[in-house]
Amino acid sequence: MIAACALGIGVAVGVTPTPALAEAPVDIHAVDTLMRDLIATYHVPGAALALIKRGEVVLEKGYGFRHLTTHAPVTAHTLFNIGSISKSFTALGISQLVDQHKLDLDAPIIDYAPDVRLSDPRRTRSVTLRQLLSHTSGLPPDEEWPGQVPASRRGIVREFATMPITAQPGTRFQYCSRCVVLAAYVLERISGQPWETYTRTQILAPLGMTGASFGPAGLERAAEAAQPYRHDSAFGHVPVPWGRLAYLDPLGPAGGIDASIADLTRYALFQLGDGMMVGRRVLSAHMMAELHRPEIAVGSAWTSLPVEDLHYALGWLTAEYHGRRLIYHNGVNPGFRAAIVLVPSAQAGVVVLANSDAGQFTGAASVSLLEQLLR
Repeated sequence: MIAACALGIGVAVGVTPTPALAEAPVDIHAVDTLMRDLIATYHVPGAALALIKRGEVVLEKGYGFRHLTTHAPVTAHTLFNIGSISKSFTALGISQLVDQHKLDLDAPIIDYAPDVRLSDPRRTRSVTLRQLLSHTSGLPPDEEWPGQVPASRRGIVREFATMPITAQPGTRFQYCSRCVVLAAYVLERISGQPWETYTRTQILAPLGMTGASFGPAGLERAAEAAQPYRHDSAFGHVPVPWGRLAYLDPLGPAGGIDASIADLTRYALFQLGDGMMVGRRVLSAHMMAELHRPEIAVGSAWTSLPVEDLHYALGWLTAEYHGRRLIYHNGVNPGFRAAIVLVPSAQAGVVVLANSDAGQFTGAASVSLLEQLLR
């Protein structure tokens, strides 16, 4: 749970330029070779990549095909589902409402959504937005929820009355996608807008993410969307039917955003900054730091990256990598994989998208390319 044939070089939008230092430039030829090798190794139909170094976009490029039947190539504007990276957008939206003094991360959610019921009345009166966004609410992890996702967001909210509290709130990391949906339900109640409308107007538009959309319908309507595929040892690449992704409509706040590499590059640049974008403050510097601040320790089995001191923040994982602090997340949905890895101290980042079910691909690409960026 943890988802272009254009080269962009320039100062990152919304990020203060850093004077260039005497360091090794990114070897674009080596990057191309690596990506093509990994695509072949992991049987990936198409992928998109962005690299940011010292606050500048040094590469934004597509590889392979967004659709194998038509041989349509992946470009900078090809839409992919980004999976659980969507959780960070929901955390950002809630943080904006905290900035506006409409929400408090540490107030019980029942203060904002009186209709919410948990199975334990005591916990109903105490669970907070911070706990929901950091997966520390005590509600069970994804694998313990029903396999069938309700058809509506309100149906998901009703499920909470039947689910046991399996840990003392605030003490244990239990990755809970439906908990992020419950946090988004609070956002909807306070903003008076559907989560999609709020996200589009208050986050996507200010960040210039003009191509982004939501769920399988957003991909189907797009002029340039990646067809999701799974790889079968006997039949090769098999298209994933759009209906297989229908659960992303109610589960959207936890995994339903669709974006291109051009969109996510802008998002990465914003996350590397202090809450400003093109002269406009989208989030306070204080709340940006709060989003990235470690909240709860996470077991090492939770990542394939060679990192230490793994924690979950608010919509983001944080860790230490060769003495540098990372902020990252990945996304997994049928036929799509995504990863975004940021190094704030170096103003560096890697974003990888793929229309494949090969999770090893995004992990291998992220680690290898991070090494290049940090030289």
